[in-house]
Amino acid sequence: MNFEPQKFYVGLIDFFSILLPGAVFTYLVKDTAGPLVLGNGYCQLQGTEAWIIFLFASYLLGHFLFLVGSLLDDVAYDPVRKLTDKVQITRLINGEALAPKPLRLLAQLCFKRQADAALTRILPIKERYLKGIEATGAVNAFQWSKARLALKHPEALAIVNRFEADSKFFRSLIPVLLCLFGAAIYRHQWMLTLVTLIALALAFWRYMEQRFKATQQAYWTILTLEAGEQPPPSAKASALFSSRETREAPTHAGGVVFRERSARAEYLLVQAKKDPDQWVLPKGHIEPGEDVRHSAIREVKEETGVWARIKKQLKIINYNFEETPVKVQFYLMEAVEESKPEDEFRKHQWLILDDAVATASHKESQEVLRLAEQERSAASHARIIA
Repeated sequence: MNFEPQKFYVGLIDFFSILLPGAVFTYLVKDTAGPLVLGNGYCQLQGTEAWIIFLFASYLLGHFLFLVGSLLDDVAYDPVRKLTDKVQITRLINGEALAPKPLRLLAQLCFKRQADAALTRILPIKERYLKGIEATGAVNAFQWSKARLALKHPEALAIVNRFEADSKFFRSLIPVLLCLFGAAIYRHQWMLTLVTLIALALAFWRYMEQRFKATQQAYWTILTLEAGEQPPPSAKASALFSSRETREAPTHAGGVVFRERSARAEYLLVQAKKDPDQWVLPKGHIEPGEDVRHSAIREVKEETGVWARIKKQLKIINYNFEETPVKVQFYLMEAVEESKPEDEFRKHQWLILDDAVATASHKESQEVLRLAEQERSAASHARIIA
């Protein structure tokens, strides 16, 4: 029999995810619950008999704590996971408000930027595999990725399981710390209350981080395997596809973003990425499979830090960049919140229409700025009449 360190480690962590939190909880309640359960016999326990009772109670309560802790996946992890930028963009597209900023900051603390990049790529792959048996909604992306790794690459699955086992340990520890926190408050032990609160926050953070790493590791592995199984297209085929794509649909999306200050509209311009002396409208490349509106909101946010809601579709601008045809779909967008841009070295500024037109470096940008002002003014006038 071959010894497999990875599987042993995962099994050990899984074991302690049950036993260790159970032991801590058993120790905390032994003087209160012991006499209630065992009566007068509790005081007579000692030696091996006491250890057997303690370990049994630890294992049993550990399973209950594990069950309670598993609820965190639904009541904590999933809701916070839905506070990432991808979901916020969808909310804006649907006409909803952004989630409260403190909650979004919590998501940024627990998850890295571009947290949904791998998941966005995985979902079409999963759908392609399961569509033939009409089971695309029967399993989520993470469980499907794990199942596929289990069938074809168990050694890669062991790495995913290691992250997941770590998250399970801290997930089971959180109910114990919550009980300790409540007991400390009840007994007015303020130093213990503070220490427990800090430990609770760190345990929650570690749980979220390790669970996220487990999902990301699974997605990254599947994407790498997919890339290895499919040979890259030839340069000729890529050029043909690119040419066809350029003719049929936009390659880029962007926004003419405005905000109202002192009864005047101000428009957003940003420095060009390769030439800081040029001022352009925020825009960027549409990712494969990405909705054009989603791309426009995402690019505005990434380049300027401004969250903006789409008000109206404007026009498509065609031009060539380094001999490559570019087709940009612009939208009239209203700023709803400002934050820190991803590229801190690219400056942006708000200008009234005349100044924005004079500052914009390209004729196409000037034209779409004027068009945006016409649409904005017409919509504002219609609201006043209504």
